[in-house]
Amino acid sequence: MTDTPLSGRRVLVVGASSGIGAALAKAVVSAGGDVAVSARRSDRLDALVVEMGRGHAVPGDTTIPAEARRVADEAAAAMGGLDLMVYVAGYGVLQPLVDTDPVVWTDVFQVNVVGANLATAAALGHLDRTGLVAFISSRTVEDGNALFASYSATKAALDQCIRIWRVEHPDRRFVRVVMGNTHPTEFADHMRPELLGSALEAWERQAIPGGLMDVDEVATALARALGLALDHPDVDSPELKFDARVD
Repeated sequence: MTDTPLSGRRVLVVGASSGIGAALAKAVVSAGGDVAVSARRSDRLDALVVEMGRGHAVPGDTTIPAEARRVADEAAAAMGGLDLMVYVAGYGVLQPLVDTDPVVWTDVFQVNVVGANLATAAALGHLDRTGLVAFISSRTVEDGNALFASYSATKAALDQCIRIWRVEHPDRRFVRVVMGNTHPTEFADHMRPELLGSALEAWERQAIPGGLMDVDEVATALARALGLALDHPDVDSPELKFDARVD
């Protein structure tokens, strides 16, 4: 396979301030693509563009309709169009269902579902039938991790939205990316240490695999897979799965 599978491709990564999003942006550049990075933290985006040596910082909050439209419009203007948008932004809180506050439910749903759909709606006008929208979903939808309902339930809602995007827009391609556990990320920063310990014990009892993938490695694999999909516009690739190997 070529070392530049995204050569000439114009890619918008939403949720690029850290973790998989930042790693994916760097992988896009390494694969020959042009990238626009978006998130709420503009300082992180500016630093990422400097680190990559090229790219376009387009800060914004895609949970707000006008912001989502502006992000897509500015990214497309900076790159001369869009071939691919990847929605990476994700948020989760460890809490038992009985203790999960309505504010937590609302905040997690806003990022994981509302933001994803508004960003997609905004990007569609810049994509033709050869383009792609990819969404980072989660293995937790199938695993049913204890103490993680707000995250896995909203990712399940996202999965259903992806199915409906396909039905409502059969002339476009929408890819569900099922992601296993990765490191290093800032995901655990939102988790109370005592609950994280309880969650890990519960997940072990549930026999949920605990292997971790390096974010740079999985981002490189994802960039290559999406580049291959873009190269074959008459082939649908509705789902990609990434998980740590268990030796």
